[in-house]
Order: sequence, then structure tokens, then C-alpha cells
Amino acid sequence: MEGTGRVAGLGLELLNQSNYRIWKTCMESYLVGEDLWDVVSTNGVVAPANIIENAEAFKKWKQQNAKAEFVLKRSISHGIFEHIIGCESAREIWQTLDRLFNKKNEARLQMLENELAVTKQEGISISEYFLKVKNLCSEISFINPEERISEARKKRYIIRGLQPEYTPFITSIQGWAQQPSLEELENLLSSQESLAKQMATTSIKEEPKSALFVKKGNFYKGKGKIEESTPDHSNAPKKTFKCYRCGKLRHIRKNCRVKLKSENYANLADVDKKLEKEDDWKNCFLTDIVDTQRGTCLIAKETSHTKHPTNNEWIVDSGCGHHLTGDESTFSCSQLHDSGKGIITADNTIHKIQKEGTVVIDNNRGESITLNSVYHVPGIQKNLFSVANAVDAGNFVLFGPRDVKFLRNVKEIKADVVHTGTRVNDLFVLSASNSYIEKMSSNDNSSLWNARLGHLNMTKLKVMIQRKLIDGLPDLSKVEDEKICEGCQFGKAHRLPFKSSNSRCTTPLERIHSDLMGPTPTASYSGYHYMLLFVDDYTRFTWVYFVKHKSEVFSKFLKFKETVEGELCRKIKILRTDNGGEFCSNEFFSFCRNNGIKRELSCPETPQQNGVAERKIRHLVETCKCWLHAKNLSKALWAEGIKCAAYVINRVSLRSSNNKAPYELLFDAKPNVKYLRVFGSICYVHVSDSQRSKLDAKAIKCIFVGYDEQRKGWRCMDPMTNKCVVSRDVIFDEISSHDSADINKEENNMITLPLSHFSEDISKENQGEKESLCPNQEYLRFCGYATSEADSSLFIKKRQGLMVIVLLYVDDIILTGSNYAEVTRLQ
Repeated sequence: MEGTGRVAGLGLELLNQSNYRIWKTCMESYLVGEDLWDVVSTNGVVAPANIIENAEAFKKWKQQNAKAEFVLKRSISHGIFEHIIGCESAREIWQTLDRLFNKKNEARLQMLENELAVTKQEGISISEYFLKVKNLCSEISFINPEERISEARKKRYIIRGLQPEYTPFITSIQGWAQQPSLEELENLLSSQESLAKQMATTSIKEEPKSALFVKKGNFYKGKGKIEESTPDHSNAPKKTFKCYRCGKLRHIRKNCRVKLKSENYANLADVDKKLEKEDDWKNCFLTDIVDTQRGTCLIAKETSHTKHPTNNEWIVDSGCGHHLTGDESTFSCSQLHDSGKGIITADNTIHKIQKEGTVVIDNNRGESITLNSVYHVPGIQKNLFSVANAVDAGNFVLFGPRDVKFLRNVKEIKADVVHTGTRVNDLFVLSASNSYIEKMSSNDNSSLWNARLGHLNMTKLKVMIQRKLIDGLPDLSKVEDEKICEGCQFGKAHRLPFKSSNSRCTTPLERIHSDLMGPTPTASYSGYHYMLLFVDDYTRFTWVYFVKHKSEVFSKFLKFKETVEGELCRKIKILRTDNGGEFCSNEFFSFCRNNGIKRELSCPETPQQNGVAERKIRHLVETCKCWLHAKNLSKALWAEGIKCAAYVINRVSLRSSNNKAPYELLFDAKPNVKYLRVFGSICYVHVSDSQRSKLDAKAIKCIFVGYDEQRKGWRCMDPMTNKCVVSRDVIFDEISSHDSADINKEENNMITLPLSHFSEDISKENQGEKESLCPNQEYLRFCGYATSEADSSLFIKKRQGLMVIVLLYVDDIILTGSNYAEVTRLQ
């Protein structure tokens, strides 16, 4: 320990009575970084119980524990060191300190909550105020972790203690559709604070270069709204403003609620001059609307603290119907204007037009230019040159990137016309629809030829033009191959290509793909109609579950999660599924959200985005179908076949990137396949002595249907009872197939009944019951019975003096034979 109160080599302050929260956070990060946290945390590594058998593990634990003890002890001040002298391990030291400092102190908690309730910004900056509130909230949450202060409560505490000038700004923020986070709110208020201080202490010394500025003391706050800022007058001399409209104090004329009447127009000029003296930075820029006899125009007005000369410069304004000036000295001759028209500004201030006259200005070549019908409007701080008046005099106005030119005697302009507007009264208006019609009316337009040629592909059109493959096609200057054609989209739209994803997970259970297959037309022997699939993204290991209804999917997922997380000691991080209702229930989403599982959903009608699960289902089903058809098995064995396919594929399917099977990637052990057998093979399962009499057969003939995951044995199904047994004493006949005919033909054809015994009506009546005959017929053939040539429902079995005769009709059976045991077994 250093004398400066810090840990040597770490720069960490020693633990004392007041810094446990900060010390604990920093120390925990350090222990994790040094790989010592497992011997300190409650759920970490403990000392082995049997030291002799686990000598290596005990030695490693002892070394890590000694390192952790040393780090903890040298980071504690002398006053607290006495509390941990008797501790025998790093975990015991950590728990002792936690009990010592982390106990709930009701008195201090009440004091901190009271301090937080009365904390205000008074005299400190936004950043200091936010830091003060955050520290109080963090300390309260540390003392009382059961009732941690949320971010929303922190924002309410902060807003309640802000200075009054931030109230309009906060009010506008609360109207946003998406509320800012705590950090975003701090940035917004800090920007507002800086802007207010800057505008309160800085005077405008330079004239703006723009000809038109239409903002009204506003700033853009980045949320789609424009909000009026509030100046900070904390450093400026206090003033009591007087309204020149109503005569009351504490507000200025532009904020006055008393509406002006038309008879007050005569005194507007004198009132405008007083407005220039008002010390309010919000009046720097105003938007003016001029109402004239010839139309309406938009101009800019600046009320600066320093009055600038305006008789030397004229701002060219294409939206101004008349030349305007506020300087009477610029007129060479003038007369009173008595039409009663005036200029209405954005704050409802009306400026009367006093005079109309002629102004002579000099151009940059020393020539004089006469401007007629110039309006004199007191209070206008800039001279405005009307483009409409210039055009009426026979001139052309050309606006360029750096300048504007007035042209006369223009004979020809060679240029590409981008857009054309029309003149409405004294305003020049651009119409998107007119521009489109004009453009499409051109004979040399690529979009037009695209439509004429049956919406031909633009790339082909370009090739045809370049190589001159057909006659009559104009030399189009530019083929707009990137332009979107509405007709092509409606008529030839297709799905975009799906690119293979290169983002693969690097650890098991980082992402799980899932999908549900079904319902199948044939139920399994257990009554299942659906197969639920889970695939690990990293290993491609597959788990399958079978359900009877879609509502069982969530319960199966819970079972799967508990099984794999307990087996692999990892947590599922991401679950990717489609938009099926079985995956998108509120219960499912709520469970994933509470357990930290991120949900990824594919777009509607886009199964390609869940391609891992879709392709795995196809692989499993195709493998199952190969076995069923090769061995002439019933389709009701599809569930057992898919489960067996998943078991085999997990052990043999190699990933191209690392040449390892999913089983090896997941469990880090090479799979052993010497015990695998052909699914659906005929097998003979040994019957134990306790389950048979002395003269009974020692084995039963079964169908091999898979592998048991809990016991070391094969799963075999007894065709007589349709029940599975697990046994290691099994003899396989993997080469032979069942004697039954092709299962598809058998299920699609009705068993023929002899017409001599049944009427035509009875035969038709029982056609729908063919499904019930198939299992019996299949089983009899499986057991070695042959169909009689005289009657297709008569089955005979002859073998070494044994003869059994069976007659089937729907659900009825008549049997007889020379061997009582065989007849009893068949029953």
C-alpha cells in the first residue's frame, strides 16, 4: 500500500468508509481481467473436497486464491484491514466486506432521498447538475438495490430541478414521439445552455451574406421540429421591457396579445423605429410577408443592434413583386403612396408603404440603371431588387453558382434544361407535374422509348443505341438506367436475390434456429402430427421434438432450453424463427425477454431468412423417406425415422470449414458409429426367461426404429403391439426387406372384396374403411402369411407342419390352425 491512499501499480484508491461502491466495481473488473474472479465470486470455483485425488486442481485453486487474497488485502486501508484478518480465503474476504458495507442503512437512505428531492440546478452548469443527480441516484440504488431508480425517474428528478428558462424547451421535448435517453437529454440541454450564453453575450458585427433568411430566432434540434430558444440573461444587465403596443411592462410588442386594428396603420412607422432599440436576440431574424397590389412575396428582415447602411447594396429577390427600400435618401424622386397597402411581418407587425418613386443605381461598369416603382417602407433594413420588375422591363435574369447576371438581347442559350417554372402574377412557381409532362413530351427521352418498346430493359436499350442494331431509334444523350419506372415495377417486379450469410457464430448456443414441420397427413404411432426442430448455428447439431398440437411448442422449448443449458453450461443468446403464431405468442416473447434471449424473426412469406432450419428439415425428411421406402415400412413410422435421422446426421455430417461432425464440435469428442444399424431392418429381440414359458419362442420378430439416448441399447418396435422395447440383445437382418408390397400402392388401393359374397352396395359402403385393413394386412404379410389366390382377404401360413388360416373383413377376423400357440399369439 502506498502512502498516497492508492494501490501500488493499479492507480486504485484504497478502500475506506466512503468509497466501497466505486472500489467494488473497479476491483471486480480487475479480478475478472486477471482471471481471479472464479475464486472470489459466490458461484465460482471452490477448493476440491478430495485433495489427494485432485492434486492438480487443488494446486491451481490455491495459487489463484493466494493471488486474489494478495490483491484484496493490499487494496484495503488500515482502518478496515482489522475486519478481514481472520478470513481464510479470498471469497471469505469478499463476502465479509460485502456484509460490512452493503447493509441497508435506513437513515442514510432517507437522507439521500431528501437531498435528491431538493436538488436544483441553481448556480451550476448542466453537466455539473446532471452529474450531481446521477451520483445521488447511484448511491441510493446501491444502498437499496431492490428499488433501483430507473432512468425515467432520473429524468423526472432532473427536469424538476432545472432553471425556469429551460421550461419551454422541456415542454417541446415532451411532445416528441420518441423521448430522448438520459444522455441525449443532457446533450440537448448542454447545447441549449451554450447557445443561450453565446447569443446573450455576442452582438452581431457582420452582415449575413445570404439574401434570404427565413428562420425566426429558432434553432434546429434534430427531432423533426423547430423550437424557439430561450436566452440566458444570467450575465446580462436586467431590463424591464415595455410593450409599445399596449403600454404594459414585462413583454415586448411582438409578443403582445393585443391584436392591432386597421385604423392604427398610420402610426406604424414611428413604432417600427422603437423596435430597433429592443435588446432581444430573438428578433435577429424575422420572416416578412409583403402584401402588394400585384401579389405576395417573401422577404427577410434583420433587426440588429447596429444599424448598417443599406443604400449601396440591393438583394436580388425572385419572390418580391416590387423593388423595396427602407432608406428614403436613395430616391431621386418620389411621391406619397396612398393605396392603403402595407407589409405584414411574421409577428403580425404591419409596415405601411409611405412613398413610391425612382432610384438610380450604378453597375460595376460605371453605367447608371434606373429602377422605377420602388416602394419606400420604413423599417425594412435591406434594399430588395425585384426579379419580376426586371423581367417586365425586357431583361433576362441568370442565377449561377457564384453570381447572378441580368441579360439583354438574348438570342440563344445552349444548355440542358433541368426544370421549368411558370410565372403566376409576380411569383415564379415550379410545378412538378408540369415539369414531368414537359419532359415526357420530348421525343428523345429514354423513359418514353422504354415504354414504347414494351418496357424494355434499360441496359438492352443502351446496347441497341450504341451498336445501332435497329433503325428509327434516336441517339439518346443519356439513358437513365438507374431511374425507377413505375410500370416496370408493377409488371415485372420480382423478389431480390438471397445472398448467403457469412456471419457464423463462434460458440455453441449463441444462436438457435427453430422451425415447426407439419401437420403431416399421417399421424405417427404415438399420435404426433408436428415435428419441432432446433439447430445450433455454430455446430449445426440438431434436436427434434414431436407434438400433437401447435400449442405445445412453448412447453417443448422450455424443456429444450433447460436440457441443453444444463448439459453445456451455456446460455441461449439468440433464437431465430419464422413468424408462426406458435413462436410469436406474448408468453413466448415475455419469457425470452426476461431470460435475456434475443428474438430474430424472418420477414413474412420469406422462409429463406430461416434457411438453416428449413434446409435441415428437408435433410431429415429425405433421409427418413429413403429408409421408409427402402424397407417398405408404414408412413406412420415417420416420427421414429426423423428422430433416427437426426441422431445419425449429428454424428456423420461434416462441416466444410473444419471437417468435424456436429457431435464433435459440440462435445469435443469424435463420434463412434460402429453400433449404427439400418433403420427399419428386421431384427430379433431376445425374450428373457421370466417373460416366456419353456416352450415359447426365445425371440420376437421386430422392426428396428432407432437408438435410445438414455440407455445403451437399440429401440425395436413389436408390430403386434406397436410398442417399442429397448434391448442390447438384438440380432439384425439388415439385408432383407419386408414381404409387403410397396407401401404407397398398398395405402392407395382398396382391398378387393369378392362380389359373390357381398352386394355392390355393401362394397361401396365399406370403401372408406380401407385404412383400417392396411395395418392388419401389412402385419400378416410381415409375419409370413401369403394372400390366397382365390380370395384377397384370405391369408395362409404354412411352415414345417404348421398351418394357420386367417380371414379378414374390415375389423372382423376369423382364424383357425393346427398350432394353438400360433393362433393364441396372433389373437
